[in-house]
Amino acid sequence: MQFIIALVAAVIGLAFAFGGWRFFLILLPIWGLFVGFNVGTDAVSALFGDGTFATLTSWLVGLVFAVVFALFAYLYYYAAIALLGGAVGYAIGTAAWGLIGNEYGIIAFVIGLALGVVVAIAVLALNVPRLLVIVLTGLGGAAAILAGWFILTGQIPSGNIHWTEVGRLIRDSWFYLIVWGVIAAAGMLAQLAAPPIGPDTYELDRTSYRYS
Repeated sequence: MQFIIALVAAVIGLAFAFGGWRFFLILLPIWGLFVGFNVGTDAVSALFGDGTFATLTSWLVGLVFAVVFALFAYLYYYAAIALLGGAVGYAIGTAAWGLIGNEYGIIAFVIGLALGVVVAIAVLALNVPRLLVIVLTGLGGAAAILAGWFILTGQIPSGNIHWTEVGRLIRDSWFYLIVWGVIAAAGMLAQLAAPPIGPDTYELDRTSYRYS
């Protein structure tokens, strides 16, 4: 189980960090699935203190959130963009709580949600310019890759997977901070240099929030 979770996190991270813009429409539902499960299990853990995969409740809530988020990301482009920005904001918020030395709990969950909402609104207000998508997918993808490595090496137990733990590990090692920055920068540069695939623009059609 530990290897599978680490592999999934790393593969999703690589896809987003280095191909977030080129394969944006394909990756968004996958990101919705990933983020939905993460938020669902985090909510159970924050409210009841359960491990990420420790109880049937965590699994059920995580799966329900995953399906709902993925469906909205697939059916409604507007919701998918909000999920992309919100997910990165949530990860940054909870990881920042770990960066200053705190454990995961209800405060980290609330901070993550609050920052996620702020970033989601900002992304929608800016109408998703290409550069913003590249930055968000680069940062989020790099964090997911590191999370996969931490899980694989046992630094984050598979029963306690939270972005707070990712932030704590980065705080404890400048090496990981540099690695995160290098991966994110490499991913962004790769996306900027690659030829576009699909539509020339991903600006929102505000009269119809569905894929064209």
